Amino acid sequence: MTDLVPAVGAGFAFLAGLISFISPCCLPLVPGYLSYISGASMDQLEKPTRSQFFHVLLSTALFVLGFTLVFVSLGTSASLFGSLLEGYRQQVTQISGGVMIFMGIVIMGVIPIPFLEREFRMHPETRGMGMLGGVPLGMAFALGWLPCIGPVLASILFFASTTETVLQGTMLLFLYSLGIGLGFILTGIFFGRAVGALRWVQRRRRIFNYVGGGVLVAMGLLFISNRFFFLSLAMQKLYYQLFY
Repeated sequence: MTDLVPAVGAGFAFLAGLISFISPCCLPLVPGYLSYISGASMDQLEKPTRSQFFHVLLSTALFVLGFTLVFVSLGTSASLFGSLLEGYRQQVTQISGGVMIFMGIVIMGVIPIPFLEREFRMHPETRGMGMLGGVPLGMAFALGWLPCIGPVLASILFFASTTETVLQGTMLLFLYSLGIGLGFILTGIFFGRAVGALRWVQRRRRIFNYVGGGVLVAMGLLFISNRFFFLSLAMQKLYYQLFY
């Protein structure tokens, strides 16, 4: 836990990143992304030489850096916007909770929303940039819209708008990026084993959709009922009792 962001909020942001990574819109694309940003074939990713391994790892890290820069900037902007509405913090919190519930329902597929199901992806020209091309590719990944990632990101941004300081909101999006980035990096490191795990998750994508959507709905209800604040306090007290 960090003093900047209460344990519940930090855990939720990181979990939201993991949910985004294993979503059916992102997960099937991961091997292709890793191959494209590193210039390695699938066989090379599965059984890399030592030099290929470090090349893939560095390329993936630069890709993660690219989308982290964008997500963190969005978190800072959301927090700044929320600070302008300081006098309406309770209303902003309740609106944020409503958005989380709505986005959770969208992810579960209970209510089909056609315009939210469309994909928008940017494809920057990175030929000639070598490994550094991973940074703009990561930024393009963050600025695009995937039906499974967009609702989760929107929920985290609304969450960031309710934080007390800009630094807290920025940290929330950093933790969200860390959740997604960890998935990419671990897949790059253990690609041979990860492929099987990715297929296993993909076969159970509806279950993961319901779990991810359910988490957002639960958080939204805590926000609307003003229970999230008390849950955060309880977790902080428990943390200090256990470790201090």
